Amino acid sequence: MKTKINILEFCSAFFMVTVSPFLGMGLYNLLKIANVDSTISIILGYILSFLILIIFFIIHNYKPELDLKEKIDKLFNKTSSIIIKIILSLCFFVLAAFLSYNLNSFVISQFLSETPILFISIIISILIIYINSKGIEVILRVSNLLFFISIILMLIAIFGKYNKMDMTNLLPLLKDGIEIPFKGSTNIILLNSIYIFILLMIPKKNIDNKHINIILVITNTLVYIVFFIITSYTLGVLGIDLALLYHYPAYIIMKEVSIFGFIDKIENFIIIHWIFEIFINLSLITYFINKMTNIKPYIIVVANIILYTLIFKNSTLFNLLITKYVPILSIIIIICILIIVLKITIKKTELSVSKI
Repeated sequence: MKTKINILEFCSAFFMVTVSPFLGMGLYNLLKIANVDSTISIILGYILSFLILIIFFIIHNYKPELDLKEKIDKLFNKTSSIIIKIILSLCFFVLAAFLSYNLNSFVISQFLSETPILFISIIISILIIYINSKGIEVILRVSNLLFFISIILMLIAIFGKYNKMDMTNLLPLLKDGIEIPFKGSTNIILLNSIYIFILLMIPKKNIDNKHINIILVITNTLVYIVFFIITSYTLGVLGIDLALLYHYPAYIIMKEVSIFGFIDKIENFIIIHWIFEIFINLSLITYFINKMTNIKPYIIVVANIILYTLIFKNSTLFNLLITKYVPILSIIIIICILIIVLKITIKKTELSVSKI
């Protein structure tokens, strides 16, 4: 990859991959775990996210001319390198299946109840295959465009709901101590922040900005501000008891809201915004697996459809699997990433000693 990537394109991808899981399964799971303390979980999650960022920076800064696959090949012997690449690819592949089913089942349940889920899957898959055929530069340019559209749609949705909040729905805070919101914060990290590691497939040297780390910190802050606003609005408008009745509470709160008395169907802004983000996330995961394993994008996408068609028989089973297995997959990814960080630290130490 020789083309320089604009920092805005890279940061927009960072935003899209972290926010996309939150609007679907992420928010519902957070409310289920942390209850009215979900806003506290967001704040704690923001603090914990800096640990993930530091890990990201360590790998990204090491040999900045190389992508993650090349770094793994340099750091480990052939067998260890293959094992790590396969584990990372499999984990992100299964996570992609969760994302795909979550979006497709939502579209079917809310808009196209008589349409087979396979039909929607095929349409989105064709787009993912096409954009991957154009390369990472095109994926990031599309991400950048959709990012600004998404922000505009989100602002419209928020503006349409600003007078519907009841602040008493956010109380009482920390009624059961700090343990529950802390669990919620780790849930956020495992369901959302984990996706930033797919961006390590883009060499730091190819990003056209010297201050990328600072800009990513700012982007990460924007992500958690969005999380906080969405969570506050959901709790403030619905209350925790009502919010837990819906699998997509962020969508529900926008129903029957109008702006200036004539802009209706605000909830559709949320779903358009979410489709954009899921599309970019799935495209980047496909790119990641393709580069790690050399498996063609169309094979990855077709296998993804087969996986979630066979496994996810209904939304109840889907939610059960999310709660049990997504955190496990995320922890496995973190363990692999930490092994890479450890190896980098050892290599740097050996280099420092040899110079002495």
